[in-house]
Amino acid sequence: MKNYLIKCILIIFALSSLALMMTASSIYLYEKRGQISDKLGFADKESMQSADEYWAREILNGGYILHFRHAERDKWIDVQMYDVLESDLHINGVDGSRYAENDYFSQAVCLNERGKIQAKAMGEHIKYIGLPISTVVSSVSCRARQTADLTFGGYDSQHRLLVHTGPYNEIDDDRTQILKEFYVSLPVISGGNVIVSAHNSVVKNEIFENPSSGYLDIEEGGFYVISQRDGKLYFEHEFHNFASFMKIFYDR
Repeated sequence: MKNYLIKCILIIFALSSLALMMTASSIYLYEKRGQISDKLGFADKESMQSADEYWAREILNGGYILHFRHAERDKWIDVQMYDVLESDLHINGVDGSRYAENDYFSQAVCLNERGKIQAKAMGEHIKYIGLPISTVVSSVSCRARQTADLTFGGYDSQHRLLVHTGPYNEIDDDRTQILKEFYVSLPVISGGNVIVSAHNSVVKNEIFENPSSGYLDIEEGGFYVISQRDGKLYFEHEFHNFASFMKIFYDR
């Protein structure tokens, strides 16, 4: 009985010590939350909203590259297999397409019905705010081309380079350099923005002189704001989804 009581006391003591340690750790993390956020590249909600508002209005002046992720598609886990059918297995040239919307695997690589609605709605908002657009370039992928058509009224050119990284066996440093050269070559003008309709994994930190402090990842319909200066690329802002962009223009 005596040994049992001693064991119980020791267990209670251990649990109490653990609870105190967890409480102390929680208090420490709370007190240091600002420093931790800075280290991890997080911003407080007010700062994020201010940055969103500034850049939403700044791009109305033109002079930027806006890299959009296509609107919604159905999530096929082996989408890479179908994407490469569209981008490579055809006779329409390097930057041509198999135009999967007319093929048997269209559901794997094209916009779903929600995505088509999303892209059209994005187009309405963009027309309403008067976003100046000078050039639209697209990935050869069906969902990127459809987004360009439904949101921006079409595209001026399409590029195999703008297909996401998934389908290809390639050297990362080589792709980084080619991407950098491509974005630097885009014809940015002061009164208009260049629209890139593509995918999530195309834009990467390594192409920028000032890499983003966080991992680059946007939802379908989200976009990055990129600037060119002296033949170099600069990461300016991320709108993680389209809703965070368009809400700036609707006061209540």
